[in-house]
Amino acid sequence: MEQNAKNDEEKSYEVKDKRRVNPDGTLRETEETKSEQDSNSEQHSAEPMTDKSSEAKAEARETETPKTERSEGAEFPTPRVYDLLQFMVGMLAEQAWTRMGIRLAPGQKEPETDLMQAKIAIDTIVFIVDKIQPHIGEEERRALRTLVSDLQINFVRLT
Repeated sequence: MEQNAKNDEEKSYEVKDKRRVNPDGTLRETEETKSEQDSNSEQHSAEPMTDKSSEAKAEARETETPKTERSEGAEFPTPRVYDLLQFMVGMLAEQAWTRMGIRLAPGQKEPETDLMQAKIAIDTIVFIVDKIQPHIGEEERRALRTLVSDLQINFVRLT
């Protein structure tokens, strides 16, 4: 029994919450922010305090927005239409595979076939690929052609 108690003590572990946001959505103070605040307070205590400057600094600290991991000037570029269409091809291809019964739909235990919907998805993919081919790279073009031929061959096998 003593060995079991000793083993239980050795197996204990500590959980550290490393999330940066509190459950209410406010930023959590970390070791870094605490040390920054301490260094700021040391700098402020070394400066001679006047009523107006201390009030202005306090207001500035209150209105400061917390910095996130993204820099202020970083914006996400607007996706090109060709990129969006490639994304749509991927979604339609997944639907085509699912409707042909080759892949299972999420949450399904047995494949369901609906060849009419699969045909529409494949035809739409062919149309989109024809439209975007001149605007994409050779590697992407080759991958899309392979996808289209795989879908078409599997569809023909099922009909």
